Amino acid sequence: MSVQIRAIYESSYLNIISTIFKDLGLPRLIDRLVPVDPQCQTRASDVVWLLTLDILSGRQALVHLERWAHDIDLPKLIRPGLSPSWFNDDAIARHLDRLYDANIHAVLSACLVQIYKKEGIPLRVFHADTTDVSVYGTYESASPDALQITHGYNRHHRWQKQIGFGLIGNEDGIPFYGDVHDGNLPDKTWNPEVLSRVQKQLKQAKIEDEWIYVADSAAMTKDTLAQTKAANAFLITRGPSSLRIVKTALAKADAQDTPWSDPFSLAEKNGATYRVWETTSTYEGHSVRLIVVESSALDQRKGKTLEKERNQEAELLRQKQTQWESRLFSCREDAEQALASLKASLRLRFHRVEASVEAIVRPKKRRGRPKKGAEPDMETLYALRLNVEFDQDAWEQARRKASRFVLVTTVPEEWKGQPMDAKEILKLYKGQISVEMNFSFLKDPFFTDEIYVKKPERVAVLGYLFLLALAIYRVFQRRVRQFITPEHPLKGAGGRKLTRPTGQAIFQLFWYVRVVLLELPDGRIQRALGQPLTYEQRRILQGLGMDESIYV
Repeated sequence: MSVQIRAIYESSYLNIISTIFKDLGLPRLIDRLVPVDPQCQTRASDVVWLLTLDILSGRQALVHLERWAHDIDLPKLIRPGLSPSWFNDDAIARHLDRLYDANIHAVLSACLVQIYKKEGIPLRVFHADTTDVSVYGTYESASPDALQITHGYNRHHRWQKQIGFGLIGNEDGIPFYGDVHDGNLPDKTWNPEVLSRVQKQLKQAKIEDEWIYVADSAAMTKDTLAQTKAANAFLITRGPSSLRIVKTALAKADAQDTPWSDPFSLAEKNGATYRVWETTSTYEGHSVRLIVVESSALDQRKGKTLEKERNQEAELLRQKQTQWESRLFSCREDAEQALASLKASLRLRFHRVEASVEAIVRPKKRRGRPKKGAEPDMETLYALRLNVEFDQDAWEQARRKASRFVLVTTVPEEWKGQPMDAKEILKLYKGQISVEMNFSFLKDPFFTDEIYVKKPERVAVLGYLFLLALAIYRVFQRRVRQFITPEHPLKGAGGRKLTRPTGQAIFQLFWYVRVVLLELPDGRIQRALGQPLTYEQRRILQGLGMDESIYV
């Protein structure tokens, strides 16, 4: 009897993700929070584990899950003894309902706290934001306490059926807090509410230390400032341009004697440089620091707006020039009066106009044919002459003002023995990109695709599992980046040198890893790699504290 091939699995990077999931102690934690049902052949942790792998595999979540379970090395990825048929639609639905009944928000929070503890991530600065995600289908009626799936305009002004995601995480993008909320919940309501929840979560983790809350301009409210103080936290946010204290700070910053800092950079890809100037004020009874920031990289939307205004102003002046230069006046007084009216009507930002009255002497027109040899009568008329020039200085000044924004913060000038000057506050605020990158993950069809289940409660659970998958993905990315340096970059797909590889770029290196399931003559089952691992694959596994045994 010869060796027979029982199956070939496209294992790719899923074995790495599964190993991290287990290493973080999540299966045991989930089974403690959602006790095992003796009547079920599977555990809640099995379903969460499988769905996490499903989400990160790039498939559409929950679609043909049982069929997919037949295509993966289920006993190796999760635990021995599992049968793919146990993950049918009814079984998955029951586990989703059990997760919801066990308070899925509390389950996710416990998982995220455990991830931070296991990874030794400092709980110092957190970045917060919300986004919306489209959902599809018709949902069964639910109680008022269930997730409200609403129609509304998303952030791109498109009408859709949506739910909301809220995230708070560190500069590596690893969520410490996450929620799935109603699709019409405004950010100004979410910010103060979530601060109290994070404080509660920190207390559950037995952490009473101060922390910094970084959020966008929707956090600049009386309620958020008050709740930040109550949560033993400090706030960094962007001041809305409509606020009086922001307008005052921008006006003061425009004075000639304003002591701006020297230009500095923050090692960003766009190579932008910044200047900062700081002042203080009060808002709703709270003392705040106002940091005016000027960037050499003009915001793309503001740049387009300025270009549009400049072109519109130039076109208006061309029309005015054609209109007034073709008009003649019979007396200088009328021409000068028209000139004064024209100057008063022009409100120019980017052009200079020099206008004058010019006398034109020409033969006077008369009816009929003039007599032979008669000298023509002459008349003097007056016209306006406009000389339009582009004002480069005004244009540069407008661009400079448009590149300014104001940060509002309650962080003291020194915190935990570290100076927290204007440059440091700006650096912390710029870390907001980490939560925005998380939203690109949640909206990436490769990971989330469409959310389509029958009950709002199950939509909520699936949303929370997306957040858990995001946390696993970020942990994986962070672990790899710790041993990839500019001196020893990773050789990615196409031979690209990667010094800060994304999780997806690392995934690509493992796409073609196959595991062959062999049945030996004595009936024993043995696994083998379809082909040896490459140098980069072995390097990544070694850096993660793993080897090819995670496959075989």
